[in-house]
Amino acid sequence: MAFVDLDANRLILKAVLAGPPATGKTTRLEQVGKDERGLFTVIGSSVSGRCNVARLHLETESSTRPVTMEIYEWHGPERADARNQSLFKGLDGFIYLADAREDRFVDTVNVFDFLVKTAGKSRIQRIPALLMLGRTDEGLLQLPFIESKLEGPSWSERLAPPIEETETFLETLRVFGEVMMARVL
Repeated sequence: MAFVDLDANRLILKAVLAGPPATGKTTRLEQVGKDERGLFTVIGSSVSGRCNVARLHLETESSTRPVTMEIYEWHGPERADARNQSLFKGLDGFIYLADAREDRFVDTVNVFDFLVKTAGKSRIQRIPALLMLGRTDEGLLQLPFIESKLEGPSWSERLAPPIEETETFLETLRVFGEVMMARVL
C-alpha cells in the first residue's frame, strides 16, 4: 500500500522484483539506478538477509506530490529467510522476471509457485503485475508459453526486451508506476 514519506513530502510505491537465480534481477535494478554514492540501498542484516532496493522517481499528473517507486529485489527460495514475509506487506505491484532458457523453465515455474505461496495467492492476484523475460540470449522460450504455465494474475504488460535495453525497461516501469498509481488513488 502506498504511503507518504512526510520528511520528503513524497508518495512511495512499493514493488518487488522477483525471479529465478541468474535471470538479471540485479542488472535490472542497476538500470533503475543507484544512489548518489553509486550504491544500492540495502535493507536487512546478515542475520535476516540483505535486500537491494532501487528507487525510480516518477513524473505523474495523478498525484499532487512527487512519486517514487521503490523496487525491492526478492531472491526467492535460493535465500529464503525471515524477510520474505515483510517484503510483501503493503505491496503495490510486482515484477516477475522469467528465465527464457528452456533448460531453466522448471526453475521459472517453481520460483513463481514459491512466490505465490510466500506472498499469498490472494495478495498476488489483487495487485498489478508485470511479466518480463530475462536472459533471452540463449534458448529462447516465447512469453505466451511461459505465461500460460504460470497460474496467477492477469499480467498488466507483455514485454521481452533484451536485458541490455535500459530505456525500454525504464519506460515500462514508468507506465507500470502509472498503473500502480491508478490502483492507489
